[in-house]
Amino acid sequence: MAKHIVLILFLMAASLQSWAQPVAANDIAELQKQMYQLYNKNDQAAFMDVTNRLKEAAQKAGDERTFYKAWANQALYFANRQQRNRGQLTAKDMQQHALNYDHKFGIYTGTHVMGTILAMMGDYEEGTQNFKKAISYLHQNFPNESAAASWIELARISLTMKRCQEAIRNAEQALKEPNITAMHRLNAWSVICLSKSDTTIYRVKDATEYAKEFNYAYAEREKAKRAYGRDDSSGPIIEVWRKINDHQYEEALALSDKLRSPLFRLDIRHLIYKRMGDYRNAYLGQIAYWRMRDSINNTRNNHLLMEMTAAMDLGRVELEAKELKLRNQQMQLDMAADELANKRLAEEALMLTLKNRDAELANATMQIKNDSLEAHNKNLKLSEYQSKMQAQEQKEHTHHVIMAATGAIALLVIAFLSFYLYRRQLAARRLKHAYHQLEVAYDQLEETTSAKERIESELRIARDIQMSMVPHTFPERTDLDLYGLMNPAKEVGGDLYDFEIIDNQLYFCLGDVSGKGVPASLFMAQAIRLFRALAKQRRKPSDIATRLNNELSENNDNGMFVTMFIGEADLTTGHLYYCNAGHNPPLLDGEFIDVDSNAPIGLWPELDFVGEELASVSGKLLFIYTDGLNEAENPAQEQFGDDQLQQMLQQMKSDSAKQVVERFCQAVETHRNGAAPNDDLTMLAIRCLNN
Repeated sequence: MAKHIVLILFLMAASLQSWAQPVAANDIAELQKQMYQLYNKNDQAAFMDVTNRLKEAAQKAGDERTFYKAWANQALYFANRQQRNRGQLTAKDMQQHALNYDHKFGIYTGTHVMGTILAMMGDYEEGTQNFKKAISYLHQNFPNESAAASWIELARISLTMKRCQEAIRNAEQALKEPNITAMHRLNAWSVICLSKSDTTIYRVKDATEYAKEFNYAYAEREKAKRAYGRDDSSGPIIEVWRKINDHQYEEALALSDKLRSPLFRLDIRHLIYKRMGDYRNAYLGQIAYWRMRDSINNTRNNHLLMEMTAAMDLGRVELEAKELKLRNQQMQLDMAADELANKRLAEEALMLTLKNRDAELANATMQIKNDSLEAHNKNLKLSEYQSKMQAQEQKEHTHHVIMAATGAIALLVIAFLSFYLYRRQLAARRLKHAYHQLEVAYDQLEETTSAKERIESELRIARDIQMSMVPHTFPERTDLDLYGLMNPAKEVGGDLYDFEIIDNQLYFCLGDVSGKGVPASLFMAQAIRLFRALAKQRRKPSDIATRLNNELSENNDNGMFVTMFIGEADLTTGHLYYCNAGHNPPLLDGEFIDVDSNAPIGLWPELDFVGEELASVSGKLLFIYTDGLNEAENPAQEQFGDDQLQQMLQQMKSDSAKQVVERFCQAVETHRNGAAPNDDLTMLAIRCLNN
């Protein structure tokens, strides 16, 4: 009967499972459709709700691939909407989950998505490493599946960094992958076409042969496009390049108007006009491109700064959590030590109790023996008149009783001692384990403390070296009042100022390097060194800016630049020559100076910078600053502002240069109201006092 009941229950479970599985599959398909519909929309709450439900359904159905694809789309959704730190954290959580459960497809997907997000953030080196790890892992665990997606991302990174041959090699590797999809085949040929598009940019000697290679790649791409059924996002750009290489410039201009990216549209139109010989429109297009790229770079830098600040805050919170955890561990160790001491005292008390009991048992044994002897003597006296046989039987009976009592007592003592020794060995093992945990915890605490102190020491040394590069002593002259100050927002920064007095000529500069931290400080040191050398050659500000640009743009693979204001003041006449290289316009007696639009220094070689002059600035206050002053923010993210800057300067016309700088420092600190500095703060105040 029991066997029949078990068989019936098994058949019912099997039927329920076979009925539920199609329902789960239908749910998963519908949720996948909703996920892809919401991916390109800005309804974050709806997208997260659908993807979370899809993850839950896929997990219940045992669909590992759909589970991790939904999780990966969550990470990319955040990264594509300027929430890259959140996207990176989501990808890390996915990787950790896959590692914990040894989900091989999840490990590959998490590594690929992390590489994609790092590439979006401009960290091409780390992104490249992640894509290479993803390819190796997929080949090792899924040899029959295509790693073309990771190869194509590697090719796009190489193309962005203008490594065209490397981009072609990576795209060709994607085409060699087994079971490559039609979409990935089209993407790979698109990268090859873009890598072979413009022979002048990539310095190809045989342009005719290179054009043949482009035409071959274009024909293969057309085959891939027909197989896929539609074009990819690179199609319009490739069509423009095809018209350019065929010298069909008017058609190329018409096609460029349809490009979605306004920045690339300006850049490609500038190149078309240059090929046509229309240098005026080429120049105007280049200027418009620079302005738009500066605007985009400023926006991107602000987003990156916000993300870096959030990451640093998160690191600070994690560090505080680790310190709190270490303090808790220390308290637990102290409690364990106290507990061990109490256990040791309890064991000593138990030993004394056992010794006392052993003595009591010995006394009881002796007392029993004495009592037995007395009883024997009395029996002998009472049975004095009995026969010898009765006396002998009585003696043997007494002997047996004594032996039995002694044996029982001995067994009791042996059992007690065995139990005591077992408990003592168990306590010793626990004590040894506790001491081992204590030793490991102390080693970890010592390593963490040493690493933290070493990093803080290196950053202090770097700050001292950087601060020693800018002047801290100022000339005491009757014809000049000059004072400057630089306060880095972090341990090291990228602002700079300097001056040189040669006879009666004052050469001075103030600048702001792109980026923050150690790279910016190294670029700043190189700019100061070159300025001093050129100033000693008595060159004009525009010439100094031109030569600085030629030196700093050479081998500048990281694309760093510096905005600068360079001036030369005659201390006898008050005449001022100056050149503004993309920097904030300075103020003269509280009024902004009109400056020509020059590019920042370090972006493009062989630019000619335009200089300007003022007949006399005698007796007037010239104030130069970086955007750490007017863009300083309070906790509500309200900026200090140009209006407040101008108003304060108009009230300080009669103050000394040092008083002006110190009052601005105090005003910025009051405006921040406890908020951390969001940028380096550098100021330079100059007043020529000749009559």
